[in-house]
Amino acid sequence: MIGRTKTGWRTFAAGRPGFRFRERYRSRRKRRRGGFGLASLLHILGGVALIVPSALLGWLPVLGWGTAVLGLGMIAGEFYPAARLMDWLEVRARRLFKPLGKTLARLPAWAQLSASVAIALATFACVYGLYSLALGG
Repeated sequence: MIGRTKTGWRTFAAGRPGFRFRERYRSRRKRRRGGFGLASLLHILGGVALIVPSALLGWLPVLGWGTAVLGLGMIAGEFYPAARLMDWLEVRARRLFKPLGKTLARLPAWAQLSASVAIALATFACVYGLYSLALGG
């Protein structure tokens, strides 16, 4: 099982940006020969199980949007419209975050960790400030 997961990930990572999810959808569909079985149902339920809590924890940097993207990726393997959406989002995210990623990658490890912690704390402070304003706490 681990070997199959590694092979699947390498194939996915080697795909062209903007087409990876659609290629994954087509390969999964070819493997299951058009049918809709238990594995497909588990992928969809697992994706939904990640997306629903992500909606509640959306203000957290990784536990919010990070798990929502993972859940959408699981669903994209089963539904073509979700695969197209994920390919579209990948291209836009690469364009938006590429300069930031290059800058962050050039920093030493301690600076990368400090930047990550600072972003998490700033996010928490913003959410707490919004909470205080909204509920008068």
